[in-house]
Amino acid sequence: MIINERLPAKPPGKMSRFIFFLVFNLVLVILAFPQAKAGQTPEEIALKLEARLKSITSLQADFKQFYYSSASAEPLTGQGKFYLRKPDRMRWEYEAPEKQVFLYNRGQFWLYFPEDKQLIKNAVDSPGHESEILSLISGNYSITEHYLLSFNPFPSDRQDVYQLKLMPKEEGEFRYILLEIDRTNWLITKAVFFDQAGNKLEYWFTRLKTGATLSDKLFELKVPPDCEIIESSNIKETAAQVG
Repeated sequence: MIINERLPAKPPGKMSRFIFFLVFNLVLVILAFPQAKAGQTPEEIALKLEARLKSITSLQADFKQFYYSSASAEPLTGQGKFYLRKPDRMRWEYEAPEKQVFLYNRGQFWLYFPEDKQLIKNAVDSPGHESEILSLISGNYSITEHYLLSFNPFPSDRQDVYQLKLMPKEEGEFRYILLEIDRTNWLITKAVFFDQAGNKLEYWFTRLKTGATLSDKLFELKVPPDCEIIESSNIKETAAQVG
């Protein structure tokens, strides 16, 4: 059954909104850094980052996710596996606390809740959305143009890392972003996003691998015949209301 512009009668819970925020706001966490030499400025590192991004064809990793709300003492957590294949395919497969699958495939966002047999489908409804998400991954997004950069130490269980702060030059959804980069493999191992409302969204990445061949089937989704399909033209509005 296909339902147009209608929210499900039985919302799948808080984690649905959690993953939608992930798509619009947090693609920066999948970016990989090239090696930095001693004495380089944050701006020089960012320029090398942009060059490195253009050379990446795929990325996969295990992830842990923590959302700290200003209204709650305990964080919402999630963990699973992440896959990216350029130029336009992405999969976040949540294994805990509940199974969920988020897919981006050639302009379509799909959010699937197996236990509830519900699928939310959204098309990218403006060039701006596509630019914000895909340009970062493809390397066509200028970090130095959009952010003020600085070195910024923050608490971590790792030692051999670089830590950067990204401050938006124009006011937006985030006050700033913190990135932690492994000095050995030059990949992002942690990303922390601080929004205007005082909330924090944090990602930890392990088992990172670039350049692997990722099949088309990985970015496809089969649902049961009795799955409820919700179609919406406004993904942000849906994300804010579901759950």
